[in-house]
Amino acid sequence: MADVQGIADERAIEKLVLGYAHGVDTRSPETFTAQFAPDARLFGAGFEYRGADLAKIPPQLNRYVRTYHTVLNKRIVVDGDAGAGEIYSLAHHLTPRDDGRHDDFIMHITYHDRYARTAQGWRIAERQVVTEFTEDRIVDRKI
Repeated sequence: MADVQGIADERAIEKLVLGYAHGVDTRSPETFTAQFAPDARLFGAGFEYRGADLAKIPPQLNRYVRTYHTVLNKRIVVDGDAGAGEIYSLAHHLTPRDDGRHDDFIMHITYHDRYARTAQGWRIAERQVVTEFTEDRIVDRKI
């Protein structure tokens, strides 16, 4: 018989991963920070945010007309009240061009996560953002 609690825990963590992407793409500090533990750490090459400073991240993306953070492969391991994850993502960042098309700056990202079960449920305790590589494209975007 399947471990029902383990399946529920993994699903709750998957919702955090999707909530993170949604919070960034909708520029919602509330949605974004709700995915994190109060003392969480988010870091990568050249940046680090902790706790309440995480709310500063979504508005920073306002320089783009639109972003799309897609979640690809997920590997989530739960051990009691702690978990770890390796999440692949493609993050598209669109900027308008004078010719009506858009520049699309694409980041190929691996997130290395630690999760914690809190009184409010599962939360991201730490997320390391590793940009594996980037690419630039010109795309048509129908509005």
